[in-house]
Amino acid sequence: QKAEQLMKNTSLIDGHNDMPWQLRKKVHNDLSKIDLNTSNISQTNIEKLRTGLVGAQFWVAYVPCSAQNKDAVRQTLEQIDLIKRMVQMFPEDFQLTTTADGITEVFSSGKIASLIGMEGGHGIDSSLGTLRMFYELGVRYLTLTHICNTPWADSSKVDSGIAKPGVNG
Repeated sequence: QKAEQLMKNTSLIDGHNDMPWQLRKKVHNDLSKIDLNTSNISQTNIEKLRTGLVGAQFWVAYVPCSAQNKDAVRQTLEQIDLIKRMVQMFPEDFQLTTTADGITEVFSSGKIASLIGMEGGHGIDSSLGTLRMFYELGVRYLTLTHICNTPWADSSKVDSGIAKPGVNG
């Protein structure tokens, strides 16, 4: 009971949720084909977020490494679009925010603060201008690599010996 009371008064922040990727794979980003309240398309649905007392959620805009040097930026934009549409579709449950103060305000209103993160630096196509534009769209974190290298960062697979250092290693 004490822990539950603490969670009702303090925003629990989940820093990484891959549900947008599951929506891309399973329903091709068509939100009309799924009930996000109770769906089991991923490990997350609104009911589970509410039951777990999640106060803020970083939704992840992920694209596979195979998109690097091809259409990673477009696919990332589509994932951000999906996240924003998902938040707009459930205004009684979610509200987009980009700041720590925003998390507090949204949590106080009884909604789940929704933020956007990007998984994998390949999504910016080695462009600081693209990174700045993603920031303008609401992205607030970027993992440098996922499981593929970029021209400016090697993934953990290099350390394990599975991949060679360098681009596409």
